[in-house]
Amino acid sequence: MALGNVFIKDVDGNIPFAGSSGNEKVTGLLFDVSLQPNLFTAGYGLSNKSRLEMNDVLYITSRKSSIKDFGIIERMEAGEGDENSENFLHGIPAYHIREFFRMSGNVDGNGKLYVMFTDCSTHWDAVEIMQRAAGGSINQLGIWTEQPLWKINGAAEKYNLNIVKTLNDKAAALAEQNQPLSLILSANPSNTGSQTIEGKQVNLNKIPSAICEASRISVIFGQVRSEKTSLMQKRNVNHTPVGFLGAMMGAIAKANVQESIACVKQFNLFADDFQDIELGFGDINLTGEDEFASLNRYESLSPVLLDEMDGKGYIFPIKYAGKENGIYISKDQTCSVGISAALPATVPLTNRAGRCVKPCSLTSIRR
Repeated sequence: MALGNVFIKDVDGNIPFAGSSGNEKVTGLLFDVSLQPNLFTAGYGLSNKSRLEMNDVLYITSRKSSIKDFGIIERMEAGEGDENSENFLHGIPAYHIREFFRMSGNVDGNGKLYVMFTDCSTHWDAVEIMQRAAGGSINQLGIWTEQPLWKINGAAEKYNLNIVKTLNDKAAALAEQNQPLSLILSANPSNTGSQTIEGKQVNLNKIPSAICEASRISVIFGQVRSEKTSLMQKRNVNHTPVGFLGAMMGAIAKANVQESIACVKQFNLFADDFQDIELGFGDINLTGEDEFASLNRYESLSPVLLDEMDGKGYIFPIKYAGKENGIYISKDQTCSVGISAALPATVPLTNRAGRCVKPCSLTSIRR
């Protein structure tokens, strides 16, 4: 006789939930390292193999644990020749883990964070693997990938949206298995599919709408403008923007069910090393001075353009006139079809739970 079960259906990814539980703060970070073929076979990744291997699912409860137990070290000063032996993926994973804990409450505080490094070039099964490894408890999963967010579609046409629908289908399938989660995608917006000069130039007027039949995913771009971020992006052979995924996921983890992560009063990204912002893309071809041609600093973007990107369903860091020392999240929207892509004010991009799941284990999980 088959075992009984409890099935809970949600609509458009949302169930108003007034209470809280231990599962409400569980977050995941998935790093697609398909364009970093030597990450675990040479340099620091190889020397750290006893603590972290490709396809491991890590359970991290603090920033210090991520360093001590798994060797995800913060960026070290290194010459270009020593970069890969001194740093793990240029310090990008450690940066996002630090930002997650900073925004979720305390940079040296505790939290519930699952992390995985894997190759997602042919499929996104890692989303399901992480959710199974967590016993179905992950509410929100951030995905950092160097795969292009947009692909060129003829010289005069808008770009084609990439990845979004595929990932949303994966999340929808998990929801049917009573393991729903929200996906936050930080893909590569700086390259439209080729390593040519033109491929590294993004025309902001050709950015396509992200609003489609994809209510379980949100797309973000933008990053802090700093010397450290610029160096991490520059030392990466793909010149992929670092992004602000860690801070975004920390804000989601911190938010109560009645709060929006776009709330100015509650969620300020500003910090000593998070004071200026940029898109992180535009023209990533290097100049004679070994600098990116244009990363579109925030002050150079018109209000009309920012409104257009918001209307197309994207989420990015913004500033408000008259709000000193303030950097905020533009909105809490998903890529939903409808009059408004924004989630209801009472059900922000957090804590959309209300489910019965059957836990399972994975042998590669490390705690």
